[in-house]
Amino acid sequence: MIILVTFIILVLVIISTRNNFKGEISTSPNFSETFFWQNNNKAYSLLLHSVSIYDSSFTAYSNKWDSLMTFPAQYKNLKSIKNKFENSSYKIQECTNCHHAN
Repeated sequence: MIILVTFIILVLVIISTRNNFKGEISTSPNFSETFFWQNNNKAYSLLLHSVSIYDSSFTAYSNKWDSLMTFPAQYKNLKSIKNKFENSSYKIQECTNCHHAN
């Protein structure tokens, strides 16, 4: 019985800690700036701080789909995304602290 109670307390502590960490990230104003991207007649709302730019594509996190998404893009489109960073405190980087590819 003591083992069962200990196990339940441990599980509750882990769940509570995990939920608190996610809450801090999602409410921080530094991590809530989004931009919109259209691909194949669909519009996606993506988190600006999660953008990683490659040669002919980029990845960004979508709250709606709860995953990192990869989009093909031409050079001029990638340049417009980079321009969004000029007026922002973010730096282009791989966002792996809180968003992971599935």
